Amino acid sequence: MIEIGKINKLIVSRETKSGYYLTDEENSEEVFLPPSMGPIRISKNEEIEVFVYLDTQGKLIATSNTPFACVGEYARMKVIGVEDFGAFFDWGIEKDLLVPGNEQKIKVKMHEDYIVRVCLEEGTNRVYGTTKLGKYIESSEFNFKESDKVKFEPVFETELGFKIIINRTFIGMIYSNEIYEEIRLGKFYEGTVKKIREDGLVDVSLQSHGVKNLDDAKSKILTMLEEEGGKSPLYDKSSPAEIKAALSMSKNTFKSAIGMLYKDKKIIISKSGIELIKS
Repeated sequence: MIEIGKINKLIVSRETKSGYYLTDEENSEEVFLPPSMGPIRISKNEEIEVFVYLDTQGKLIATSNTPFACVGEYARMKVIGVEDFGAFFDWGIEKDLLVPGNEQKIKVKMHEDYIVRVCLEEGTNRVYGTTKLGKYIESSEFNFKESDKVKFEPVFETELGFKIIINRTFIGMIYSNEIYEEIRLGKFYEGTVKKIREDGLVDVSLQSHGVKNLDDAKSKILTMLEEEGGKSPLYDKSSPAEIKAALSMSKNTFKSAIGMLYKDKKIIISKSGIELIKS
């Protein structure tokens, strides 16, 4: 079955002067793929991945380009056109995404960025966007639990930290007091689920939790010492800023990790810093 607003694996069934027609394995219906929106080379019976949506006439159309988000997903998008009936957002494909006026939480402004959820209109199967996210966030059905690893994208910086999109399908936060490395908007990171909140938002940490966090910290400290010839001026009295700059970790994590390395007889701790014990 062909899914509108999503990536489909379809087979090239026939070629015409105007373009290609694709179908699923059941030959349930055909989707038109214009030459300008497909791969450079394409042949009959070839299976290709395409994004499917409806054109202005309500007919199925495909593109091999991938949108920033499919139906049911979130993405940060920029307003590229504002009309009385709604606004158009850059969606990453040939067709711009319409966010109708009644789907805007606040009236959007030209060239501004917003978090948009891609939706499918019942009855018409037309794809549209919304910035009214509350009901979708509150009804989130999570496919992960606390302490699980997730991929996330920071999309906006706030007073508390960064608003993030998790696995493209959930909204959450990472907080400034838990960030020990430079964060760039639009870049993807791996983090750990810290808390799934009752309001449907998710708190994520860049660091692992508990024993795993300390194990990671110990490995990072040992690697730093090896790269610096076995010695470092960092020790338990170093400032949080110095530790963050050198190792991208908190002072508490650093102190616990070097304490464990000291007990394991891997390092020496002194007022001049820490030093590897040669085996």
